Amino acid sequence: MSQGIRLAVLGAGATGRAHAAGAQAAGGFRLTAADLIPDRLTALAKQFDIANTVADAAAIVNDPAIDAVCICLPTHLHAPIAVAALKAGKHVLIEFPPAPSSRDAKLVARAAEKAGRTVLYSAARRFGAAEQSAKQAIEKGYLGKIYHTRISLLRTRGIPRGTGWYTNREQSGGGAIIDLGLPLVDLLSYLASPARLSSGLAVAHSRMGGIGVEEAGSMLLKFDDGATAELSVAWALNQPPGQAGTVFRISGETGAIDLYTGQGPVLFRAFDDKGVAKATPLKQPKVAGHTALLRHFKDCIAGKSTPICGAADGVALMECFEMIYKSIGTGKPAHFQ
Repeated sequence: MSQGIRLAVLGAGATGRAHAAGAQAAGGFRLTAADLIPDRLTALAKQFDIANTVADAAAIVNDPAIDAVCICLPTHLHAPIAVAALKAGKHVLIEFPPAPSSRDAKLVARAAEKAGRTVLYSAARRFGAAEQSAKQAIEKGYLGKIYHTRISLLRTRGIPRGTGWYTNREQSGGGAIIDLGLPLVDLLSYLASPARLSSGLAVAHSRMGGIGVEEAGSMLLKFDDGATAELSVAWALNQPPGQAGTVFRISGETGAIDLYTGQGPVLFRAFDDKGVAKATPLKQPKVAGHTALLRHFKDCIAGKSTPICGAADGVALMECFEMIYKSIGTGKPAHFQ
C-alpha cells in the first residue's frame, strides 16, 4: 500500500459519490469502482478521474490488486459482499444500515474476526462538523448528566424510489424507521447515551400508500442509566411549510445543545429560574463528514486507530432495530435482549 490504499467503491449512486469524494479529499487512496448501471458508473469515473471500472462487484471482491472495498449497495447485499471481501483479505467500509437483520450483521462480525481485517460501518453523522463540536462540549462536561434527547427527521415528500429496493422490506430491512432512524440512533449512542439500550416503544405509519414499508414512525427509547430519547422520522408527512428537516436536542442536568440551527450547533448553559440560558454557538472543525470518515478508515487499516463503529456495533444496532420493529408488531414495549 506504499502508493496508497487501493479502494473499490461498490455502487455509483449518491452514497458512492459521497464516499469517493471523501476518499479523494482524505488522500492516500487509489480508486476503482463498480456499478451495474453503465451511465451512473461512467459519471462517477469521470467526476473522480477513476481509470478502472467494472460492472460486477464480485469481480472486484476477488481482485488481488484491491486492498479495501466501500460497499454502497442495497442493504441486502451488504453482508454477502462484505463476507466475501473479508475472506479475500480485504478491509471493508459498509454503508448504513449494516444489514437487513442482526443475523446477517453477525456473519460479517465473524468473518472480520476470522480474517483479521477492518470492518467500519459508515457512521457518517458522527464525523459531521456540528456533531464533533457537540461531542467536545459534552466530553468537557458542559451538559452534566444527559437524561433526555429529542430527535426528528421529517420530510414532506421524500420517499426514496431509486431502483425499488428501498421499499422492498426483504432487501432493505424496513422503511423510514431504519433508513432515517438508524443513523440517528447511532449518533444518539455516540453523543448522548453510552449506556446500554434497555427498552423501546414504537409505532409506524403507512398512510400515503403504494409502498411495502412504513413511510413514518415514532419511538420512545429508554437506557439502562435511566436516560430517555424520543425519535420521529418520516419519508413523507403532511406538515406545515418550513417544518421539514432535522432536530437533535440534547438535555443534561446543567446544560443543553441544539445541534442543528441556523447558527450551527448551539450550547445553552446557566439557566435562570425562568428557563432563560446563555447561548454559545460552538466552533466547528474544518475537516469533517466523509473526508474525516475516510481518514479514519485509512488509520484503521494502518493499525493507528480502532473502528469508531465496528462489526460488533453493527450487530448491536440491528438488534436495537429488531427490538423497535418487534414493538411495532405487538403494539407493546419491547426489551433489548
